[in-house]
Amino acid sequence: MSELIDHSDDGTQSVQVGDGQGSPVIPIKVYQDIYHQITGRTEQIKKKYDESLLIGMQEIEQLHHKMLQLCDIHTIVARNETVSIFHDQDRKEQFTSFERFLAYNSNSASPTMNVVLKYNFAIVVAGRKNPQEYVVTIRLASRVALIKKLKEDAPPFIPGHFLAAMAGDVAEISVEYADYVVARGFVEAFDEWIRGCNTNSEPKSIRILKKYSSFFPKTFGPLVAASTLFFTLSYIDDSNLVDLNATYIAKLFVIFLVGLYLLVTLAGFAGKLIENSIDRYMPISYVNLNRGDSKLINEFNSGKKSRWIELLAGSFLTIILGIASSKIAALITF
Repeated sequence: MSELIDHSDDGTQSVQVGDGQGSPVIPIKVYQDIYHQITGRTEQIKKKYDESLLIGMQEIEQLHHKMLQLCDIHTIVARNETVSIFHDQDRKEQFTSFERFLAYNSNSASPTMNVVLKYNFAIVVAGRKNPQEYVVTIRLASRVALIKKLKEDAPPFIPGHFLAAMAGDVAEISVEYADYVVARGFVEAFDEWIRGCNTNSEPKSIRILKKYSSFFPKTFGPLVAASTLFFTLSYIDDSNLVDLNATYIAKLFVIFLVGLYLLVTLAGFAGKLIENSIDRYMPISYVNLNRGDSKLINEFNSGKKSRWIELLAGSFLTIILGIASSKIAALITF
């Protein structure tokens, strides 16, 4: 059995402001309006982005200027901002103004994980007399640093491409607002900044191959076995097996089976190499503010080269196995 409790507000209730005997008593509705005016932020708009952004100090400065350009449109009564930088090893730096952030020490060797810019605006919207509070929070993440952190914390059996997928979005804006039109202006300004940033796109061929990468280890073994069978059947008519004794044929048969097993196993290994090289490929996305970031970016680019080497090695090994399958089949010819 449930009980419904209904609280009605007819405007006749009152509340005492303060704890003294002479403290004024005001209607509760007025008290609620005052409280909401000071602290109330009941609406929020948020948008996330997964583009592979290449962000440096210059791009962050452009973003800051774009946010301030909106101040020319509205009547800003008060404004302040904070910039927070989250580094590897759970280290954080916070600046109470953007000008202080510009003096950031770029010689730091600790890679940047996230940069969070938070703006507080008191805006008088056209047609209103009282200012409204708006809080704009922008988060910029370095995907290369997040992947590195995940690799260090994850168990060794977790595949690398799973960690890359867990890195998540690289940019996010949230606006706590009282007027949606004003809040939408901040989001559209951030959209425009995103479109102006340099990006690193994923090749179309890689996107297509990722859809079917899991089939490579499963199909390469059967394909090598099928090709070996094909060559065997094409050579068998030219063989002189009838002239050989049973012992020699048995030895030849064992050699053939062992060779076929090795070919199928190596074909699966080649397919796995190709699958890993495709799945682990990810466009670079970073926030480059210090020496640690630059070093990490170089390591990531070197890793991309090694993945291309894996892809070529797997492809070359597959070709070699195809040739080897015909050679094993030729053992039965004399």
